[in-house]
Amino acid sequence: MKRIYEPWNIGTMKLKNHTFMAPMSLGYESQDGCINEKMEAFWLTRAKNEVGCIIMDATSVDPRVPYLGNTLCFRDQSSTERFKTFTDKIHETGCKIIPQITHPGPESISSFFGIPPMAPSVYLNSMAQKTRELKKEELPGIIHQYATASKQAKEAGFDGIELHCAHAYMLLGSFLSPLRNKRTDEYGGSLLNRARLLFEVIDAIKKECGQDFPIILRMSGSERDPQGNTLEDMKRLIPYLEEHGIDCFEISGGTQYERCNKIIPCHSESEFTNLFEAREIKKIAKVPVITVGKILDPQLMADVIERNEIDGVVLGRSLLADEAFVKKAMKEQYDDIAPCTGCGIGCIGEQTKRHPASCVINPRAGREEELVWNKTDAPKNILIAGGGIGGLAAAYVSARRNHKVTVMEKTDQLGGQMRLACRAPFKQEISKWMIYLQNQCKKYNVNILLNQEVTSDTIKENKPDIVIVATGATPHLPGFAAKDSINAHDVLSEKVSIPGGNVAIIGGGMVGIETAEYLTINAKGPMMTTIIEMADSIGQGMVPNNLVPTMHRLAQHGTKILTHTKVLNINNNAIEVESYGKPTKLSGFTHIIYATGVKPQNHLYDEIKEEVEAYCIGDASQPAQALEAVRSAYELSMNL
Repeated sequence: MKRIYEPWNIGTMKLKNHTFMAPMSLGYESQDGCINEKMEAFWLTRAKNEVGCIIMDATSVDPRVPYLGNTLCFRDQSSTERFKTFTDKIHETGCKIIPQITHPGPESISSFFGIPPMAPSVYLNSMAQKTRELKKEELPGIIHQYATASKQAKEAGFDGIELHCAHAYMLLGSFLSPLRNKRTDEYGGSLLNRARLLFEVIDAIKKECGQDFPIILRMSGSERDPQGNTLEDMKRLIPYLEEHGIDCFEISGGTQYERCNKIIPCHSESEFTNLFEAREIKKIAKVPVITVGKILDPQLMADVIERNEIDGVVLGRSLLADEAFVKKAMKEQYDDIAPCTGCGIGCIGEQTKRHPASCVINPRAGREEELVWNKTDAPKNILIAGGGIGGLAAAYVSARRNHKVTVMEKTDQLGGQMRLACRAPFKQEISKWMIYLQNQCKKYNVNILLNQEVTSDTIKENKPDIVIVATGATPHLPGFAAKDSINAHDVLSEKVSIPGGNVAIIGGGMVGIETAEYLTINAKGPMMTTIIEMADSIGQGMVPNNLVPTMHRLAQHGTKILTHTKVLNINNNAIEVESYGKPTKLSGFTHIIYATGVKPQNHLYDEIKEEVEAYCIGDASQPAQALEAVRSAYELSMNL
């Protein structure tokens, strides 16, 4: 047994292993700030699968000051008792659980209820709302709120708390950071002055809850901003924080506004994003140090603990992608772990749409009681047309439920559009989805046939009980495009190679942007790219944590971006457009590439739907992202 799976202690808290589940604020909360059935099932599922300690989502010390929507909080004795019922269930699994205690401060949505968001200084918060500078005489009341909420957590059976002080974010983090704190009293200026409120909060919690009630401090090892706190700043604070009673440091990084892709690292960030800072802090800390940030590989995770580089790992999206990540890793069942690829589509993207978070590779996340694994009592012969991500997901789920499944793919490779997606810069990780699904199909004896296109004759010959059409979509070209025009799919697949030139890309969605960067990075000579988009912005469908770094790289490459620009006609590589309502002509291009979306390839479904029980999923039904394709596959296959 590797060290990561051995028991250990944080202060008086005895943990069964060195793994934690990160707080993620996924939009599952109840309106009253208590645990509901959805949240309970979500966390209990992970607790039962060997997570050592769950760090519950942001819990506001002031019910009047919510963080995002329906924020967790301790309102009264009744809510404390409801939390106690929940923590008792978690403890039955052997898992520990702590809430992330915070005052949302500048990040609160309290302004919607007539309360201006409070902060160390006046500035525009992440929602472009003006904050109110807290008066010094208000701080003792807030310190008392922290202590009271922590005491309520103890009464509710929690094993300790995590105190949020990271990312120049929320109240304590914003006070600590020179990016936000411009005060001229004893709570501003020097590093120790900016940390004064944090020290006083820790002291109050320890006084109220006792020295033996563990506090984990979440902090940025570095804010990774020229104006922000550095690693050296944080190292200077460590002895002071230990003196005040911190029992463990959780090292994150970045800032919420300027460096959001560092807080929730996606495609362009490396695994173990904050490991360097955590290692450096562990060298001087006397208490345990754990870290968070794109920890995806279970073998690397175990290795860093084995080498004593850090003391624990905090897993976020890995446990969204697979609730049994820790349990499978313990058993070295690595091929069976549904992989997070850092896409952010389900966890971040759905939240930006005000939807509960989901996961591309695991649609069961947050729907554990709705999408339940069960064997069918009436196995069917199922034929799936198409071996893309939707088709393979449907095959895996159906076969796992005991159906007999055959997948026919008309090309010589599985993967569909995912093969193109993982060719885009910084997105190679997406290939892990397809490798995982192929492994699961093999495990559950799915019969996969390549170079075989499904037709109505194929169906008559094989006589399946059910046909699932997952034939995807084909590139859509606008009416003015010539039949032999170049589309972005041809470029990403290297069917068409463009080593250099002056290239126009029509369409500024995710595919258009990725094509521009792909061309620039792989150029073998001078390369200029221009993206033409009729909407007022580019990158629709991309989550901010991927869009922000991509836009930065495009700027470095010199990519020209034209928005509010509608293409009217193309003639001899000259493009007639209407830009901000005025006609103009763009010329001098050597190549014109179309990234103008896709259209469903569903003629097979139309042919057979009256002859056999048939279903159409993924892009063949309605072009969308991989999230919708896999979700539709799961929802269908779990009910067949």
